[in-house]
Amino acid sequence: MKDDFQIILEFLETDRPEVAGRAATAVSSEFREKLARFAAGRCTEEERAQVKKLLQDQPDLIPALARETLALRPTPE
Repeated sequence: MKDDFQIILEFLETDRPEVAGRAATAVSSEFREKLARFAAGRCTEEERAQVKKLLQDQPDLIPALARETLALRPTPE
């Protein structure tokens, strides 16, 4: 049976990249407007392709799209 600390020591000895937390990604007002048009289905084909590419490259921006989509829902009265 391995020593309980052996696993930790082996992990620390490897050349793995540092683990870091995710910070909230800042979204520019220009990109937020594009996201709003994208969510509402009102962007051009070029804008749509740009937004899709950016979301694929930076998936941490997806929550911003979700917020824009939720903002389009009517508020219950």
